[in-house]
Amino acid sequence: MAADPDAFQQLSDAELATLGQLGVRRAVAAGEYLYRESDPGYDFYVVLSGAVEIVVNSEGKERVIARHGAGRFLGELNLLTGQRVFVSARVAEAGEVIAVPRDALRRLIATDASLSDKILAAFLARRAILMSGAASAIRVIGSRFSPDFGRVREFLVRSGIPHEWLDPDADREVERLVREFDIAPQDLPVVIATGAVLRRPTPGALADYLGLTVAKLPDRCFDLIVVGAGPAGLAAAMYGASEGLRTLVLEMVAVGGQAGSSSRIENYLGFPTGISGGDLTQRATVQAQKFGAVITSPCAVTSLDDVAGHVVATLSDATQVAGRALVAATGAHSRETAPPDYRRRPHRSFRIVNA
Repeated sequence: MAADPDAFQQLSDAELATLGQLGVRRAVAAGEYLYRESDPGYDFYVVLSGAVEIVVNSEGKERVIARHGAGRFLGELNLLTGQRVFVSARVAEAGEVIAVPRDALRRLIATDASLSDKILAAFLARRAILMSGAASAIRVIGSRFSPDFGRVREFLVRSGIPHEWLDPDADREVERLVREFDIAPQDLPVVIATGAVLRRPTPGALADYLGLTVAKLPDRCFDLIVVGAGPAGLAAAMYGASEGLRTLVLEMVAVGGQAGSSSRIENYLGFPTGISGGDLTQRATVQAQKFGAVITSPCAVTSLDDVAGHVVATLSDATQVAGRALVAATGAHSRETAPPDYRRRPHRSFRIVNA
């Protein structure tokens, strides 16, 4: 990884003591994996002694992209988002670690401002490094002229998911992957995602595999449901979650809404010099998830019902989620209207009267 100081935060003795109260200390041996690419989740690890390497698979071989020694911690944004793991953590030198459960980490981030800032800064820096091409756990093979490929790649880009695009007409590596995974032309676009091969996936199918949809949720009843994950929806989710409400956000396309696809926004409060839609969306998303908001996409709401004092939202796949309250932040939608048919409607006559 590049030498970004935020990505390699060092914990103080007091911070190590705090984390030690939340997790379990255990010995680790050289060669042991704390987590691997494609795992559905993992704990937050703090290195007390020894060293841990962060590795990615590259052309069938493991490549080291970072090394963490005593006093550092592992993980990146998927500890908050619930996405599948993009990298592997391999013990390079035997030692001891603290394993902090994900739920305990969430509570810590929501209540300890100083430690929260340090951990979130590292997570954001590490995701930025992965987005810059340091890891290719997800590869997308498809032609730029394919609408299906365009929809899948737009979802990955707008969701801030690190990936690599391989053009079947230009990239030599495609030939090797075609042979290795027995990919036929009619299978395109293909997503090779952390150990799985998804042929002609929709954004919804890909999101479901990555753990970004309602299907991953053990509980389907919330205090607050927010429909729409544009700036307004993310703000509502952040305020609701920060007040202790169990909050769920349902987004039809990708987090950020129309703002997420804007190259520059200059009329948003708090950013007098402007900000890109992607940066604004990422900051708002992390802020909402910091307090425990669950954000899912793509999840289209098709109907709402009132059942026993709860608002029940039915999604396009017939899944239902319930909430005590619902905020609709669906944004603006343009719609063409037919011109009036004056032959069928009576004309209203006007008379100008000079006062």
